[in-house]
Amino acid sequence: AVDWNLEGRYILERGDTFTIVDVDTGKQFRARMIGGYNHADIEPLTTADTNVMKSMFGTWKWSPRAVVVYHNGMNIAASLSGMPHGVDTIDNGVNGHFDLYLKNSTSHSTSTSKVYIQEHQNMVMKAAGH
Repeated sequence: AVDWNLEGRYILERGDTFTIVDVDTGKQFRARMIGGYNHADIEPLTTADTNVMKSMFGTWKWSPRAVVVYHNGMNIAASLSGMPHGVDTIDNGVNGHFDLYLKNSTSHSTSTSKVYIQEHQNMVMKAAGH
């Protein structure tokens, strides 16, 4: 799996657009990275992309899902949470952005639950086939 600290933060850069594929359902949508330091903050590109993403989660929720990010010919194991929060930059039918974690990503807040961070790491390993 691509390590966020070693390579991930340089491969996925602010403003990049990529495809996210859900491991369990095969559903896919396009997203843009809008920022993030310890993990990527992403937004679905269009309302149609938002609808696909929401259908993966059923309802908006924090519980992450195993996903693969397709970007510049690379397949990157990742974990995506389904709760919109914070900054919103794209008119895409949802207000806020979502957390995308790679291997060894962590939170932007020291108060974030260790369980939540570990759930993301478990989903990254699932996406990587471990």
